[in-house]
Amino acid sequence: MNSATTRRMAATAALVTTVARQLTAERGLTGFTVEEVCERAGISRRTFFNYFATKDDAVLGRSAHRDDHDLVEEFLAAGGDLLDDLVRLTAGRWVRADITVEKCREVQAAVEREPRLLARFFEQLLRDEQSDVELVERREGLPAGDLRAAAAVQIVGALAGASVREFLREGNTTSFGDLLTRRLAAARTLLSPEPERTP
Repeated sequence: MNSATTRRMAATAALVTTVARQLTAERGLTGFTVEEVCERAGISRRTFFNYFATKDDAVLGRSAHRDDHDLVEEFLAAGGDLLDDLVRLTAGRWVRADITVEKCREVQAAVEREPRLLARFFEQLLRDEQSDVELVERREGLPAGDLRAAAAVQIVGALAGASVREFLREGNTTSFGDLLTRRLAAARTLLSPEPERTP
């Protein structure tokens, strides 16, 4: 798949998601049909289902064409510090998803109108977390269920959550990736404090 096709598909998915979120915020999930989304987005019903399995997935931006294979392969091949590489993977996915303050506000408005979407969102987060734990196990040669893999993913996940909140704060001009990197650096000072100096 060439870069022009990838960009076109990403733009189509983003448009469908924006329309689905707007309609959800206006009417709730049961207040509109897939056909209405298609009409507003200028696509066919078949195209909609090529991108999204359900309206819920469209609102949450879970496209069937989401592709982070190259980012994952880069992470698996990297030989650097595990937490640094997890931060790069997380930041790379953020950039790939083209997440903006405006898009986050759209999600918030949709969830406020349709609270059950929040449960779906957390279910997806848990699935994504487990997938990343398995990536760490694979990269580090750890047995399934090794707590070190889960701890690494959970540390970066917690830092990412705090970074998202700061990213959304009014007046913020710092990228998500930089916010996340700074938080990891701060965490390292707690995990590996400098030895006390003797007088």
